[in-house]
Amino acid sequence: MTSQDAETHHRTIKKRLSRALTLPIALLSVVLLSSTVPQGVESFVVWRIGVAADEAATPAMRGFAALQHERDLSVREGIPPARLAAARAETDRNVAELTRTLESLTGYAPAPIAEKTAQLQQRLGELPQRRLLAQSGELTRRATVDYFNSAIDAGIDLFDTQSRLAHDIQVTQDGITATNLLRASDLMQRAAMIGSSAVDSGRFGTGAHHAFTERVFTYRSRLRAESAHAAPQVRERYRELTNSPAWRRLTAVEDQLVAAGADGVHTMSPEQRRAWHEDVATVGRELNALATAQSDHAVTLGMTQSFAKFVWTITVVLVAVAAVGLCWWYSRRNIGLAEQVLQRLAGLRDAVLRRTHELLPPILQRARKGKRVDVDAELGELDFGRDEIGQVAQAMETSQRATIDATIGEASTHAAFRNAIAAIASGQQTLIQQAIVLVDAAEHDEQDPERLRRLLQVDSTVTRLRRKIENLRVLAGDKPGRRWRDPVPLSKLVQSAIGETEHYTRINVRAVPPVAVKGPAVTDAVRVLAELMDNATRFSPPNSSVLVRVERTTGDRVLVEIEDRGLGMKDADRRRINEMLSAPPDFTATSVQDDVRLGVVVVSRLAQRRGIEVSLHPGEGTGTRASVVLPADLLEEQVPAQPERSGEATLRMKREPRSASEPADSGDLPQRTRGTTLAQLTNRPSAYPRDEGQRPDVDARPSGSVAFLNHIQRARSQQEGRS
Repeated sequence: MTSQDAETHHRTIKKRLSRALTLPIALLSVVLLSSTVPQGVESFVVWRIGVAADEAATPAMRGFAALQHERDLSVREGIPPARLAAARAETDRNVAELTRTLESLTGYAPAPIAEKTAQLQQRLGELPQRRLLAQSGELTRRATVDYFNSAIDAGIDLFDTQSRLAHDIQVTQDGITATNLLRASDLMQRAAMIGSSAVDSGRFGTGAHHAFTERVFTYRSRLRAESAHAAPQVRERYRELTNSPAWRRLTAVEDQLVAAGADGVHTMSPEQRRAWHEDVATVGRELNALATAQSDHAVTLGMTQSFAKFVWTITVVLVAVAAVGLCWWYSRRNIGLAEQVLQRLAGLRDAVLRRTHELLPPILQRARKGKRVDVDAELGELDFGRDEIGQVAQAMETSQRATIDATIGEASTHAAFRNAIAAIASGQQTLIQQAIVLVDAAEHDEQDPERLRRLLQVDSTVTRLRRKIENLRVLAGDKPGRRWRDPVPLSKLVQSAIGETEHYTRINVRAVPPVAVKGPAVTDAVRVLAELMDNATRFSPPNSSVLVRVERTTGDRVLVEIEDRGLGMKDADRRRINEMLSAPPDFTATSVQDDVRLGVVVVSRLAQRRGIEVSLHPGEGTGTRASVVLPADLLEEQVPAQPERSGEATLRMKREPRSASEPADSGDLPQRTRGTTLAQLTNRPSAYPRDEGQRPDVDARPSGSVAFLNHIQRARSQQEGRS
């Protein structure tokens, strides 16, 4: 635990003292702020929306009026091009002003308003392209009308969204009324376009009369309904509009067209048509003015209410903040005494943490190595006075000392356990070495084939037993007795590992690159490969072969892959063993109980010591593939020497008879000829030419032994043929 973590986890007293003094103040602050801040935010939002609506109202109404006028001229027959061009220029000016206003408001507008604004801007941006398509004839009159309708509807939807976000019932209702008046005005002009088309052609098209009738009744009923909820000045202007001559003439023409039906013939003189269009424009302007007046009323009301509410909220918040600040200042004056106690507790905490993280690890490390430690001299004493804090420090001192003594005792026990294991293994290794010398001598002098066969089995068993004993020395942290000073060819190292397995006849080796392993790493490398090969033969069918591939990889490293044909491993087991191979566990009684795969622990220990990378992977079939990567610092190029045996031959130690007490030091690797025993006859050459059909000098062995060796080689060849 770091000092920052310790500080986080040891603030209990400070929290309690602070809570006792500040909790009432905090509750008061929460009550005041929760009751005032939301109202302030709400009033601010309403005020900003009102400001945005006020800024955009005038440009928007001019822009919509210009779009309605251009829409009417774009679909009417016989409009002079100059008049249409003037209307388009007017639309461009008003739309540009509206676009600038909308861009200035999108920075602080709420998300719904920003979304509707983006839709309106997109529609307005399509205006130049729509005009070009209409001029070229690619855009029909109906498509032109639909575009202008969609642009105007997008603007009306923007107004409606602004009205519904006002957070005030009256302001929202007035804004919705203004929006509905604007929709009614646009419906009136859309009905006029349908009627004008019918008059120009003499009759309504398919479905046109129904659409005309629907729009006429819809806009009239909407005007009557919304005017009842409008502001007083808006209701007065609506009465004036309905009593005006233009309204009467317009409604009269609409009634005639509705009464004539879809099949009726509609004719008007040019003067009547001109008067009708003038009445439509006049009524449309008045209706837009009604919507604008209603919108101004809603905006003014919303801004007035929101500003007053905002000012009141800010005043209350300031008073609340002042009261809270005064209470906090008073509480901080009473915490001064508690701070002194907390500082002493913090010093005690830091002293204990320093013991735990800085002083104890070196002491425990030396205890694990069996060295003597003086806990009192190295840790010192926790002296924090004689009051309550000092008593707490003394109690912690007693508890920590008991824990330290128990840990040191456990570490010493583990060290003694490992030393005992190493001593037992060393003694057993001496006995095994004596047995190997005796077996070698017996093999050398034996003439009877049957007894020689049994000696061969004893030789193989004793060799594997020596490997198991050396594994115990590795687990105990000791170094094996066999060591080499000079580099050893990798081919001999691989073949020596094969020679230390029980079922060595089932192991096939591909070509080995001409590299050598440095002497100090030879024993550990042989041990790693032997353990993996032995596992591969034991966990695969008896008649199956184990393939060993050796190749160079990037960075001058060497990859050795050992693949069996067994049932494979579960993914969870493979991941657990790979974790053990990358981080070897401690060899204690606990680790032995947790996992009995001591061979994996041995491989992990040796690989970590030499920087060798070992991992398990799924094989090509159902088996398992073990990958061993020898680092470049353990390798060197092999010096050309006398021709060796073929890549299929396995090698073992060329042992010379010596006294049982003579320690093993530098020498050749264990060498074995395929099909022979682990025990090599004394003074037998380590290699002989296989391609010329020559046999080694067998003068020291009777002819029966030679026949037995040939019998084993034939059995081996038959087994390889079956595999």
